[in-house]
Parts: sequence; structure tokens; C-alpha cells
Amino acid sequence: MEFQPGQSLAHRLHPLVKLAWLLWGTVAVFAFDSAILPLIVVGCSVALLWSSGVAPWRIAGIRVWVSLAAVILVTHALFVPEGDPILGPLTAVGLVQGVRAMGRLLAVILMSAAFVVTTEPVSFACALMSLKFPYRWGFALVTALRLAPVFRLEAQHVYRAQLVRGVAYDAAGPRKWWLILRHLCFPLLVSALRTAHLLSLSMEGRAFGLRRRRTYMREVKAARRDAVAAVLLAISVLLAVWRAWTGV
Repeated sequence: MEFQPGQSLAHRLHPLVKLAWLLWGTVAVFAFDSAILPLIVVGCSVALLWSSGVAPWRIAGIRVWVSLAAVILVTHALFVPEGDPILGPLTAVGLVQGVRAMGRLLAVILMSAAFVVTTEPVSFACALMSLKFPYRWGFALVTALRLAPVFRLEAQHVYRAQLVRGVAYDAAGPRKWWLILRHLCFPLLVSALRTAHLLSLSMEGRAFGLRRRRTYMREVKAARRDAVAAVLLAISVLLAVWRAWTGV
């Protein structure tokens, strides 16, 4: 799961506004006992992914998460004995709890995916550093996000090279995990250490970290759409607080 370039509204929103919506959505689905709210968030996240040009079923690991959500739904529906029975061991309270738990899981996954695929790492780091976030930490964040695809590609190369050399990755049981640890993880660890060492030498040669402040080639500025999104966020938070306070 990585950034997908595009020109949708989600792509053009300020990274900090999207981060605020992500945090608020995560808090909201767990703070309220409603079973409908997580489903609404899931629907909005799917629509946001579609409008951004990303098919939800192409998200990395989405099948695993959907399967896990289905297991959670069935477990709650069948093994919660509270409430009126609907069919056999299935009760109304168990079904509601299962839908709520399933919706919360999928909501967090899909919201996070929508944030990642529509937010460029460099823009996100620059937006954070505009809030006095230390630029050394921002550089570490951008470096980690940029090197993740590189290490994934290297893992594929190492895996294929080991297959050519006769490593039996199709072995069953603990032997398979030992082979992966020995023949795949160790070369990747050596490569990661070598890359980190070369990167540190390069940054040291450029006097990185000498100054407390630095200049930026790119500035992430807020636009009118960001103000509208921030106002909508504030309204939703105020409505949630008012509802919790009054008990409506």
C-alpha cells in the first residue's frame, strides 16, 4: 500500500487536514456504540477510494482483513447469548455487536488506506515540518516511506535468486521458516544496513543537521477546499460532543 498519484479532491487536500479526518474517524467509530456509524465510515472510505482511482479490492491485504472481519461478525453473532433469538443461536444483540466490531475494523483499514494512497510522503513531511516538526524526523519519515518499495523489490530479487540456487522454499513445517529466515531475511538485513550506512555518509557529507532551521524547496499551502474540510471536521466534532453531553 503506497501513494498513487492523481488529481482527485482527496489528492489535493492538505495532508494535515486528511490526517485530522483520519484521527477523528478512528476515534469516532470506537467512541460511539452505534453500529451504523462504522458502516457509514466504511461506505465513505470506499467512495473516496473509488473517486481517487483506486479499486478497494486492490488494496494490499484487503482479502485478509475482510476475512477477519467476517470471522469477527460470525463469532459475535453466534456466541453472544444476549437479546432476543433470531435463528438458532443467532441473537439480535450478538448480530448488532458483530456488525459494529466488523465495521470498526474495516473502517480503520479503509480510512488508513485512503490516507496513504492519496498523500504524497514528501508533502506530508513538509506539512508536518511547517508545524515545527523537527526536520530530522521528517527526513527519517520520508526515507522510510521511500525505501519500503525498494526493499520489497530487493526481497523479490533475493527470493528468485535463492530459488535458482536450489533453496527449497516449498518445504513444510518449521524448516520453511528457517529457510526464509536464513536465506531471505539475512541478505535483506545486510542490504538495509549497507543502505543506511551509505545514506548516513552522504548526509554527513552534506552537513545535514548542522542548522536548527532549514529552507524547503516545496511549501504545502492550504487552499479554500482545505478550509471547508476543516470547518466540516469542526462541525462534526462539535455535534458529537453535543450529542454526548446532552445524551440525545
